[in-house]
Amino acid sequence: MNTDTHEGALIPATAALSHPGLIRIISDIDDNGPLERHLLSRTLAGLSRWQLRQASAVGRALGLLQASTDGGNPSLDLTPAGESLAEVYDTAARWARAHHHPSDVSDFVTRVQATLTLLAAAPASATSQAPEIDYESLQEARAALTSWVRDHGATLAAQLTVASQDEMELAA
Repeated sequence: MNTDTHEGALIPATAALSHPGLIRIISDIDDNGPLERHLLSRTLAGLSRWQLRQASAVGRALGLLQASTDGGNPSLDLTPAGESLAEVYDTAARWARAHHHPSDVSDFVTRVQATLTLLAAAPASATSQAPEIDYESLQEARAALTSWVRDHGATLAAQLTVASQDEMELAA
């Protein structure tokens, strides 16, 4: 796969990986280790049970999360793709924090989402789409995401293809 193909894959990848529940689950597991499933709603306060179920289902479908046991309790843990994605999220949030994007007081999830949105919207050669954003400084975050897509994007592409087929069948 060449670089152009990876650049083209960034848009669907950023959309799929920007789910707030997914960002929270992946980041929490990365920071604190496996999450016991019966403690998900307490650990990730602010997300409804439906949002948690949806985020964990998406994470498993994309090969980012796996079922495990932690001290005999059913838990969720990161796969190698999930661990790599946590690094992408950290890089995106670090860029956003350093550049006060989208605002000075944004939380982690908002920073990650905003940076992923910029990466999807800004071509790699963007110079000045918006004067307040230094697109050149996005290169580290773009490189991290492009590397993740190159290494783990096959599972993501397969899931996005299945989802598109399901949507088309429902529309018919």
